[in-house]
Amino acid sequence: MKKRRLRPRDYQIEAYRWALEKKRAVVCMPTGTGKTLVAALWIEELLSSRKAKKILVLEPTRFMVEQTSRFLTMYGLEVRPLHGSLPESLKRKALDARIIVATPEILLGEYGRVLDCIDAVVVDESHHTTGQDAYLKVMEKIHASYRLGLSAFIPRSRHGLIRKYIGEIRCWSWSDPRIRRYVPDWYGEVYEAPFNDEERKLYNLLESLWEKSHGSLRVLIGNALRWYSRDGALALWETYRKPGSRLRRILREYEPLLTSHHIRPLHKLDALKRVLSDYEGEYTKAIIFVERVAIALYLYRVLHNYRPVLIIGRRRIEPRKAIEQARRPETRIIIATSAGEEGIDLPEADLLVIWSNIASPLRFIQRLGRILRPKKGVKKTKYAVFIATPDTVDTDSLIDGLLLAEKAGVKLGVEPETMRYLLNLSRRRRILDLISENPLPADIIARALEAPLERIQRSLAWLLRHGLAAYIYTGIGRIYFTSDSVEKLLREYREYLNPDPSLYASITFYPETGKPVTYRGTYMQVRRRAVKIICRHSISRVRASIQLIIRRGFVRLVNLTYSFPVADEVLLDIVLRNIYSAGRIVV
Repeated sequence: MKKRRLRPRDYQIEAYRWALEKKRAVVCMPTGTGKTLVAALWIEELLSSRKAKKILVLEPTRFMVEQTSRFLTMYGLEVRPLHGSLPESLKRKALDARIIVATPEILLGEYGRVLDCIDAVVVDESHHTTGQDAYLKVMEKIHASYRLGLSAFIPRSRHGLIRKYIGEIRCWSWSDPRIRRYVPDWYGEVYEAPFNDEERKLYNLLESLWEKSHGSLRVLIGNALRWYSRDGALALWETYRKPGSRLRRILREYEPLLTSHHIRPLHKLDALKRVLSDYEGEYTKAIIFVERVAIALYLYRVLHNYRPVLIIGRRRIEPRKAIEQARRPETRIIIATSAGEEGIDLPEADLLVIWSNIASPLRFIQRLGRILRPKKGVKKTKYAVFIATPDTVDTDSLIDGLLLAEKAGVKLGVEPETMRYLLNLSRRRRILDLISENPLPADIIARALEAPLERIQRSLAWLLRHGLAAYIYTGIGRIYFTSDSVEKLLREYREYLNPDPSLYASITFYPETGKPVTYRGTYMQVRRRAVKIICRHSISRVRASIQLIIRRGFVRLVNLTYSFPVADEVLLDIVLRNIYSAGRIVV
């Protein structure tokens, strides 16, 4: 593949040269400053100088493995991804590659032998190298002389372990004039707060009831799912215990499970305590946003050592007095409900913790606004931490909130890779996992997951829009697939990917930037010209018109639209092959 022409910025050159000189180093740079290019320069220099023969790049998720592999390949390096979703044949090929991009989990299993051969390692998102994390276990086994850590932010509480297993930490500040124009006003991070087995059992029960219900009952159970995953069992209990509660009548037979001592009142509490511990020394004041007063009061009691201040509405606490107390130098924690989203200006706050995730862009932006306004005369990094419950509607709301806020013009501090990681925690993951194994139509996906077709179609539209899935047209409708299932797609649907060399089409490509471009001609003619677009930038959408001679000279015009990003030659070729197989699609 042709090497991508990327001109490194001066601070990126400075960073990779410093890291090479140190041999064991951690480069800490704000979101959006091009840390992956620093890694590419570092890897390229090690290989060309023969200081390393085999290099490992560690990524926390398979999505990030695929993304980093694509970037390094576009840069001109020979890279192989290695993660659990790949076919066995591709996993074996990856072991022989000079550069392997892998998740730590797969290296702790049957492929751990490759660790003995590694001369250099890049640890992306290196703040994961703590505790019992798989990152740490891999770093304990590896003997590489050259080590490069990459992160947007490393809490002080993690510095010791990261220095021990990776190397010296150096941060390039967001206030550096060379960097400032590339970065957002705040740094975002996501902490997971998973359910335990009993809590997951209750969530699955509620989800099953939701799938089977209709009308207002469906709305009520949908709300219960959201309250439970977003706020905690305490929110569910609060509604359940109300006299005459409709939810109580519905869930009465499940009361032993609902009231089990294994179900924690607030399953996000441990994650919140980790956040406050990890960011100790980094923040002056923290605001914790929750949705319910009951949650705020509970947190107020359990966080009493922090001497928190409550902002929960006029009926309970006089707002003016609460704000005055919040602004006192000794106050470090403010716990606020929706009453704190409007009309409260706390520029002193530099850590925002979102306990209750919401999809509303207006409320999302209002919450961010509580800390985004800089204190007069003071320039300091601000932090936003989102606590999410994996594989639930809570993570779905967080993803939607981040994306809608970004669309509304808020410059986000969450890494693009983190968005992909979040997807892995959401309910949409089930669809992605399914079509990563086998390309399938939407109705079969719905049946396999026992979910309404309408919901599957909405989720597929989201996956398409963000470049995580694609489709081709066939005689039975659209077939959805991912990059992991391309081989099966080519094998099982080859009749719809076998271009007719005599067919003539008019195809319009919509680049991510710039004006649409229309090419007319045969498959080979259009392909040669379209590849040039891919070399410059991604294509956001493709529309094609094909004239088919059906019989006796009768001409039928077929229009096909591909509403997903086309970012590489493989996907471009699949789309073009499908277009020029139109005769088999409609006949």
